[in-house]
Amino acid sequence: MTLTARPGQPLTAVEVEALQYAAEGHTAEQTARRLRISRAAVLDRTAAARTKLQARSTTHAVVLAYRTGQLDLDGQPAQLVQVRALVEQLHAVTDPSRSAA
Repeated sequence: MTLTARPGQPLTAVEVEALQYAAEGHTAEQTARRLRISRAAVLDRTAAARTKLQARSTTHAVVLAYRTGQLDLDGQPAQLVQVRALVEQLHAVTDPSRSAA
């Protein structure tokens, strides 16, 4: 899957699903068990999403997918909390001065 992923392409449903689980805090192993697929398949889906979104990490991909409207977390308060936590982690990585506050 990652071999055919190109920056700027829209995410597929399975890539969005993998990012959804990541946004909820699930590991690749946990996601694989829930979806009854291999861990490698989950990692492949998140790698494809990162490529398409030009993200530096899965956390960054979740944020970018959410910001571009490809990952819908509306009406899911627990998931929104997770996204906010991921955004803060991203800010801490990209701008260490923010995490000192």
